[in-house]
Formats: sequence, C-alpha cells, structure tokens
Amino acid sequence: MDSDVQNHVGERRFSGFIPVDVVWNILSRLPAKSVVRFRSVSKLWSSLTTNPYFINSFPALPSASSPCVLIIFQTGKKIFVFSFPQHQNLIDPYPRVERYEVTNPYDCDLACSHPVHGLILFETCENVVLWNPTMRRFLPLPKPENSLRHLKVLLGYDPTECKHKVLSFGKDAKVRVLTLGSAQESWRMISEASPKQYFPYRGCQNGRCINGIIYYEAYVDVSMKTVIMSFDVRFETFNLIEFPTNDPISNPFLMMIPYEGKLGLVKSMATGVNIWILEDAENQKWSYKIVHYPPSDKEWMTLDLIGVTSGGELVYTPRIMYESFHVVYFDLKRRSIRETGIEGITRVEGIRRVEGIRFGSLNDFDVFPDHIESLLLL
Repeated sequence: MDSDVQNHVGERRFSGFIPVDVVWNILSRLPAKSVVRFRSVSKLWSSLTTNPYFINSFPALPSASSPCVLIIFQTGKKIFVFSFPQHQNLIDPYPRVERYEVTNPYDCDLACSHPVHGLILFETCENVVLWNPTMRRFLPLPKPENSLRHLKVLLGYDPTECKHKVLSFGKDAKVRVLTLGSAQESWRMISEASPKQYFPYRGCQNGRCINGIIYYEAYVDVSMKTVIMSFDVRFETFNLIEFPTNDPISNPFLMMIPYEGKLGLVKSMATGVNIWILEDAENQKWSYKIVHYPPSDKEWMTLDLIGVTSGGELVYTPRIMYESFHVVYFDLKRRSIRETGIEGITRVEGIRRVEGIRFGSLNDFDVFPDHIESLLLL
C-alpha cells in the first residue's frame, strides 16, 4: 500500500505530499487562465507550468481547453477580444462569452494573421509583433538587418520540434527567418531562398500553416500568374505548387483551409462549396469535390466563409455585426448545419462610443475559429 495513503479504522490519513505526476496531470486538465493563476501556489507548481514540455504539449492535451472562436475588434488604443467555445451545445445555443480588452501599444490599427498554435502575428507599418491572446502579452520582434521594411511576414509552427518561426520577405530581396525562443532570437538568412519573383504579393491572404507547412500565394514574374508557394517550417525549404484551376481571376479568391491535415482550397457558392484537396504536393496531385448545402433558410452569399474547425466544419459569419451575432457551422461530411448565437457585443462600453456604431452595428472586425490557448511566455 502506498505509504502516503494509509487506512486506519475506516478513515484515511494523508501525509500531505502529492506526487509530481499527479500534480502535472491535474494542472494539464485545467483551462489556461487557471494554470496561470495556480503558478503562485508554490515554486513546484510554477516550475511545472513553465516547463517547456508542459507549455508545448498543453494545447494538444485532450483534457485541456477545447478550441474556441476568437473575435477581435480594434478602436483607437483599445483592442477588444471575445471568445466562446466552438463545440456544439445541445442545451444552450447561446454559449458563455469571455471578453477582455487590452491597450494597443502602437499608434495604428494592427493587421493580424490567422492564429498559429495559439499565437497571432500583428503587422504595422514599421513593426512586427507577436501576440498571445491567452497570456495577453505582446512581443515586438527585432527588425531584420539591412531591411528596415518588409514586403510580407508569415507565422508558422513546427509540430515536431514544437517551435514557432516567423518568415520575413524583405525589400532587399532577402528571405529571413526568426525562431521564437531560440538562444539569440534574431533573424538569419535561410539557406534556400525563394526566388524574388515568387515572393508573396501585397494584398494576398496571410497564408496558412498546416502540419508544419506554410502556404501562401505569389505572382510569377511579370506575367501576374498566381501560384502557391509552400515553406517547410522545420527544414526551411520552398516548393512551388500550381493552382488546380486555370482561372487566374478566381484563384486569389479561393480560401486556404486545413482539410484532414492537407491543404484545401474552398470556393463558397450559393448552393454549396467547391473543394480542391492537395493529395500529393510533390507530384502536384489534387482531388476535387462539390458539397451541397442541406435545405435551409440560409442566404449563404450574405455570409463570409472565415475558416474551418478541427472537426471539419466550415465556419460562416455575417459581414456586419449587430447586437445579435450568429456563427454558422457547415459539416462537410454530414452535410449538416448548426448555429451559435452571441448577444450584446455592440453594447460593450468602449465599443458603443465608436464612431459609426450609432446604429448598433460593426463592420470592421476579425473572426478566427479553431483558436487554441497557449501558455507560451512572450
């Protein structure tokens, strides 16, 4: 019998010592905000929860917080953040919404990327900033040497080595990479540079990181032909991928999504979606299918496709946010629809005073599905 737990006449006596593996297991099942709060309990708990292995594995633990939908609205010096669970709740279609606000440390609105393993990349005219919404911390990145202005920056994550990397395409025709958490945390030239004519163009999508590969759109030379470039975050190599369609007008409007661990391109139509799946990147092989919406009263062309959940549901939201805001999920395999409602965002103090919201609506906000919490300290 364990010496820490002994039976004495129908009662148990505890020595007061809890094995480290038990503490680890308990902490791993808590939401991120609780883990952060419990760091002050003891030096042991602080040491465990700041351990790199615990931090890197936390979002992947099945017992940790489930993915959420993140809504970001900026006004002046304030950034308002709203989050709610994206899993289905059969009892209450209006989930509990958590919100907070932080001060924008810069003098302009921040153009934000899609979250990558819990982190968001912000761009300003002069700065590149990483943000952890869970920890509510910003990390301004150093400027690359000899390249004070960049053409584009992209954020990626290597799931094998559990590292975030930032890819920078400079106006000096150089490609640099910064590994977050490295000893020096500085920019370095990468051995295999992407040809300048295959740099991402301004106005393109922010790119998507899927299973350790960053995908982004690029123009080829002056022909203005669009292609997809991929960057392997771990091995730092580039690859050119042709679009599966020969429509130069439609290609830039195809949304990149993760589809069963692969790159998917989605085009939303009035009656359904067209999907191309990159089955074999090396041999440029794509599969294609059409998935029709089930009968409903939804006016799909009035909704924006914003992403996909880890469960394979496409996520749609209205283009304008009123007091009542809804998120529509379309399950591609089951061809089923579910909807989640949110109330009162436009009534939040600080947002109500924004010019243009006098009629109770917002049209300048970002919505990101499938966001996971991160304990990474920036």
